[in-house]
Amino acid sequence: MIRINGRVFSRNSVTIVDGQQTGYNRCNEIDKTQKFDQIKAEDCSNIDKITIKSTFCDVNVSVSNSSKVEAHFYGKAIIDREVNFVFRAVNSELIITLETTGTCFNGNLKLDVTVPKKTFKVISAKSFSTDITLNKGVSTDYLKVDTQSGDLETNATVNDVSFSTISGDAKLCINATQDINVNVSSISGDVSAKFNNIGHINLSTRSISGEVRNQHKESRGYNANLDISTISGDIKIR
Repeated sequence: MIRINGRVFSRNSVTIVDGQQTGYNRCNEIDKTQKFDQIKAEDCSNIDKITIKSTFCDVNVSVSNSSKVEAHFYGKAIIDREVNFVFRAVNSELIITLETTGTCFNGNLKLDVTVPKKTFKVISAKSFSTDITLNKGVSTDYLKVDTQSGDLETNATVNDVSFSTISGDAKLCINATQDINVNVSSISGDVSAKFNNIGHINLSTRSISGEVRNQHKESRGYNANLDISTISGDIKIR
């Protein structure tokens, strides 16, 4: 053991330069790895809005046969601060928050959210560099997603979509059950959108250096209003 200024170090786990710790080896890194496995659930009978915020963990939303909304946070990572996992209902809104003020690295953390087979009024998700995925069977009137560099992928049934990102990509596959509205804003992310049961698309696109391709060929179905803008990303509509 080495003692410097009252701090004790193992010889093999640190590098000392001029009395300062400058690094540690892989063994020390493994010792700091934390394992997470938490499940929280709430009855969904009075819930019509779900809000999800995750600052460091990918979010996957899928449907289940349960009457409850369940959030499962799991995986391993090195995190130098405490993790705050909040799951609470406020009136008709369920708020799921997963955040830390520290740094997370060398991890494989996931947040799986399962929801009942019902149509919610709003599903809202916010992330920083993490991805948001909504799987087939999830249903909401309004989907709102904000990220900095995270991607959005959705196969959910939605009527209105708002996605805003700096560098994240958007991959949308929507089976329309009525007229829909889609608004996507990205600086450098690509946008790929596939629409089923859509006959007419009222399309507004803006891209400075990216390519815009509208390959939608259906002639029967509902109407879609699309407003998609990106500075350097490509836009593909099918």
